[in-house]
Amino acid sequence: MLNLIGMFISLLGIVTFGFVIRFMKQEGNDERGDKILGRAGMHGLVSFLLGYNIIFLINAVNVLNGIQYTFALTCLLALVLITYSGTILFLRNKY
Repeated sequence: MLNLIGMFISLLGIVTFGFVIRFMKQEGNDERGDKILGRAGMHGLVSFLLGYNIIFLINAVNVLNGIQYTFALTCLLALVLITYSGTILFLRNKY
């Protein structure tokens, strides 16, 4: 079950990564694009740190096995990519 959910989350992360690459090529070369990418990067970093700390605390309380740890890291990567692309989408409409 975790493998199926992990595959879905990974696919979602790949789609959002494609959106980010497309934005960088089309609109990331000017001052507005740099500002959007910078702010999105800050939000992505915060989501990474928050997710990593949550995984660390869960592992400290209840030791994760290999499959659970892999699933947690997959969710962490997807969280960062979704936060990054979501922030880009939000700021793109705002500016």
